[in-house]
Amino acid sequence: MTGRERLTAILNKQPVDRLAWTTLVDGHTLNNLPAEMQGMSGIDFYRYIGCNIFLLNNWGVQPGFSSPAFAWSKEVTVSSRQDDGKTIQELQTPEGTLTAIYRGGHPIKYPVTSLKEVNLYRQMWENAQFMARNDSQAYDRINEIIAEDGITTRFWGPSTIPRLLENDMGTENFYYLLWDHPREMEVMINTIHERELKAFEILTQGPCDVIILCENTSTFYISPEIYRKYNGPHVRDFVDIVHAAGKTAIIHMCGHVKNILGQIKNTGLDGIHGLTPSPTGDTPWELAL
Repeated sequence: MTGRERLTAILNKQPVDRLAWTTLVDGHTLNNLPAEMQGMSGIDFYRYIGCNIFLLNNWGVQPGFSSPAFAWSKEVTVSSRQDDGKTIQELQTPEGTLTAIYRGGHPIKYPVTSLKEVNLYRQMWENAQFMARNDSQAYDRINEIIAEDGITTRFWGPSTIPRLLENDMGTENFYYLLWDHPREMEVMINTIHERELKAFEILTQGPCDVIILCENTSTFYISPEIYRKYNGPHVRDFVDIVHAAGKTAIIHMCGHVKNILGQIKNTGLDGIHGLTPSPTGDTPWELAL
């Protein structure tokens, strides 16, 4: 079997000729390869070591996917500037401004840190939208590059709770505000998730048969109770929408998930991408199986 045939069979729960294995490489590794391997692309590297190619979006190749595209309403103005090695981004509306500060691509000041900003962010999401784009040409080009050595998947996310925890609020702000203002926080969470349901539907209309929701789930910052109440139902909605389109739903979870495996199973997903054993995580793949 070719790599494409092998991975396609596995994802459709069909028998294969042998174990499939893969890896993911980026510039940090490629730039430090031995001299005789210098200049390799990611695809070259996969072929050199003999693994099957399980590509996330267009990782390491061009062009990329563009659907679904996200847009704020016309009342929101997005601006960005550089200052002493930091990127300052502002979301300006007639009702107020949200400001985020990033260093090296990571937030050092989150845009949503108060109840006033929670309500403002919810209002912004009420008029936000995801729009479909035609990704067929990008998909065909990526498949030409991969050839018969593997497949490409649509890698997208995160969903609402990881988005808030990682990008928009941070852990402290999220939990303090959820405890002090649960009603307002839940209205915002529900508003964002309702918009993301449209994104899930658009993803299923694209050319990829395998869709991976990138959650970065870990009980280091998402408790079993929070997962049961919010993440699990959100992921279940994603899985149901993907399955209704006859496609494969996989969730990327690269953290500590041993204590929520039962809840993860209840989402109905087809598999976990990035399952992490000790010492980085806490979940042996045997236990997950």
